[in-house]
Amino acid sequence: MSQPKSRAMGFRIVLYCATIAFILGVAQIQRLMSGNLFEPLVSSLSSLQQRQFDALLNMNSLVTTLCTGLLGALGFLLVNGGKVQRWSAAMWLALASAGCAVLSLLFGYVAYLALIDMLRQEMFNLDLPAILWVRQAQFYAFLLAVVLFGDFAFQTLHAEEEHESNPTVAGD
Repeated sequence: MSQPKSRAMGFRIVLYCATIAFILGVAQIQRLMSGNLFEPLVSSLSSLQQRQFDALLNMNSLVTTLCTGLLGALGFLLVNGGKVQRWSAAMWLALASAGCAVLSLLFGYVAYLALIDMLRQEMFNLDLPAILWVRQAQFYAFLLAVVLFGDFAFQTLHAEEEHESNPTVAGD
């Protein structure tokens, strides 16, 4: 294996190991911070509950916006970037990244529906499993989409750099 290819492979291994460690760390922190307390029925939200609700909606909106931007960046790189061969490893990374971003958008919508249902039932607990798992799934799907996008961009840019450093002689 050539030096640039082994360096790229080493980078990918470190990237994925660091991502797994980060995800496990965040999951552990979330597990330690989450409670399983059930709130009594409420007819209106207190100011603290309203701020918590607004913060969750803002986070949901932020992740949705970032996923949309990531999908736009993927589209831009696929259309205007270097030519990515069909069914190459880079193309599979792009498709996986887009799939994770779409899953994150779906989980964001499910979280929104769970919040509406919780309020309809006149209860407020953001740590309910119906809301907690989709919040976490939305974040982790987005995080995975970003990592896969980074790997795709790295491979695409690395392939272009390699192609530019080894130009073929045109015409014989």
